Amino acid sequence: RPVPVIAIVAAVIGVVSSMALYAEIVVPLALAGIIVGWLAVRKIRKGAGTLGGKFWAFIGLFGSAFFFVAGITTHTYAYMTEVPEGHIRVNFTEDISAKQFVYDHGVRKLPPNVAKLKDKKVFIKGFMWYTKSSTGLTDFVLLKDNGKCCFGGAPKPYDMMIVKMQNGKTVNKLDGLVSVAGTLRCNPQSPDAVYTLEATYVAHARTSH
Repeated sequence: RPVPVIAIVAAVIGVVSSMALYAEIVVPLALAGIIVGWLAVRKIRKGAGTLGGKFWAFIGLFGSAFFFVAGITTHTYAYMTEVPEGHIRVNFTEDISAKQFVYDHGVRKLPPNVAKLKDKKVFIKGFMWYTKSSTGLTDFVLLKDNGKCCFGGAPKPYDMMIVKMQNGKTVNKLDGLVSVAGTLRCNPQSPDAVYTLEATYVAHARTSH
């Protein structure tokens, strides 16, 4: 019996949807797989025995459904547990960079919302930039996004911060989004780095949020 192409497509999506456990971006694909799988099963049933491929259609439908639920559960759990105890989750782009600075008679100051974070323990995500080496780093520049490092631009003072490892800790260079936890120091009058993060934790980000 002929097998509808949609059944094979559903099966492929169902298998690829397993990546939803590791990459949030694949979760919508798993949702699409549920729809495609359901359409494939429906088409085969309407064929009244003239079409094959029900096995592949069910692989797509139930595989996508499983990994959709498992993916959401995995990433939700990671998001809820990734912030170290005693730290505040801070979004680099929305909570710091987008606020930029305020000026009072030509004197640069922190926006009120950002000033509240001064000397607080924060958990923030960004991208490593301008590392002196690949291993044993005691400090590095953290950017709000990877556009500046990839295209050679000069980041604005509110788009970056200096991360300084504490307690003798070091870290190796990490590609992609990283999570950093530590105490945020702010000096708006500094001619160089306005923000410095005294870090006790650096690792690959578990989620993209």
